[in-house]
Amino acid sequence: MRHAPAALTLALLIAACSEGGEFPALLPTDQVLAEPALPAHAAAGRADPAPVEGATLTRAEALRARAAALQRPVVDPDLRARAGR
Repeated sequence: MRHAPAALTLALLIAACSEGGEFPALLPTDQVLAEPALPAHAAAGRADPAPVEGATLTRAEALRARAAALQRPVVDPDLRARAGR
């Protein structure tokens, strides 16, 4: 009987979370663990990943350069001089 309050609380919490909707359908385990299907545009990357890796590294370097540029002051010194500061 000492576990009755905890069991009642758990039952109330579970009932409060349902919001009256239906429980979602469960997927079979083999479907959940299956290899994902690749979209048509990814077939080339699966056959030869080198071009995809190269493009990804190029994009990463461009993003790093852009992030480094954003670390500089927003207002350049020429504008500050013209503003009288």
